[in-house]
Amino acid sequence: MASISEQSFGQRYTKARGLQTYLGTIPTYAPVNPDLAIPAFTTFLDGVLTSNTDVDAKLTILQTERDTRLNLYLNSETGLIVRCAQIRDHFASTETKGKKSKNFEKAQKITQRMRGRRLGKIPPTPPGGTPAKKISTSEVSFGSVLAAGRELLEVIKSVAGYAPSNTNITVANFTSFLNSIEQKNTLIYQRLEQYDNDVEVRMEKYITLKDRVSKIKAALASQFGKNSNEYKDSLSY
Repeated sequence: MASISEQSFGQRYTKARGLQTYLGTIPTYAPVNPDLAIPAFTTFLDGVLTSNTDVDAKLTILQTERDTRLNLYLNSETGLIVRCAQIRDHFASTETKGKKSKNFEKAQKITQRMRGRRLGKIPPTPPGGTPAKKISTSEVSFGSVLAAGRELLEVIKSVAGYAPSNTNITVANFTSFLNSIEQKNTLIYQRLEQYDNDVEVRMEKYITLKDRVSKIKAALASQFGKNSNEYKDSLSY
């Protein structure tokens, strides 16, 4: 299915509203198909407007959740990757072998793997295209970084006497933080599904809109003739 930009959606809707207004200037307009009558066409356009609003609202919610999630991962003071680096540095300062200790090396590898993942703002599904029903590569990266964080959690849980002064990286608090990220990821998947569903609903309405506009013009041609002003003027909408 070809992608339709938000601008194109707006243009199509605006033109359809113009056609609705134009039909109101033809008192004798009387299509046989009830779906093409002014009241029915008006009600249908109201539904199209509702779908536009629903898509915009769901997109805003999705983007807000993603921005919040990105902060959990990349915040310069309390983000996941920073906390993992702090755990690594804790091992460097407390282990007998320092940076040559096995725990430091494990934490270092995990942190490096995290930094190797590209995390950033994710563009939404193209509003006019077929919604993505599979998790994107970008979303997978967020999941991979979280999995690495859980791997490091198992490391610190296995270290006897692990008691950092930084409360952000204690076993209890680090566990709670990872759980909060997991919940945020789940919420984003739900928001994405809701957004995609609304995009699909809107697309179906615009397909129907195109058909109705075409049939309205055909009805004008049938009633007044293709050489009539009634039909010719409708072609601008």
